[in-house]
Amino acid sequence: MQVSIRIAKISDVRSIAEFMKQFETATRFIKVDVEHTTKEYERLVSFGIATLLIMEVKGKMVGGLGFIAIPDVHSGIMSSVETYWFVSPKYRGVGLLLFSAYEKEAIKQGCKRIAMVHLMDSYPEKLCKLYEKRGYEFVEKHYIKEI
Repeated sequence: MQVSIRIAKISDVRSIAEFMKQFETATRFIKVDVEHTTKEYERLVSFGIATLLIMEVKGKMVGGLGFIAIPDVHSGIMSSVETYWFVSPKYRGVGLLLFSAYEKEAIKQGCKRIAMVHLMDSYPEKLCKLYEKRGYEFVEKHYIKEI
């Protein structure tokens, strides 16, 4: 299987937002509004804040990972935070290629800190083990209340 990963262009953002809709099947916490997602990622990409990685097989999008890279509000340390990571179920085995590409691209962008989001209902044990194996430290939990 020939897998390629590339940085998305602004013209890819709508397709990425439509692809991200599938993420709703992996967690109850994420609902993707395609119009809003398209608008926000186009804005963030155009400002150089967000980077979207696309994983393709035979020219078809099968996965993606997005992140923002900004100086930390408190320390100024250039930091990267993953905003989404989704791979079609059929291609989950090669999804780690996206993770590695993210780390490399964040470093290339000058990041000294990389953060991964972990939704508690989306592969909880498996992702914890993966992140720790890759050198990530569990730092913080977020609690969310819909109001």
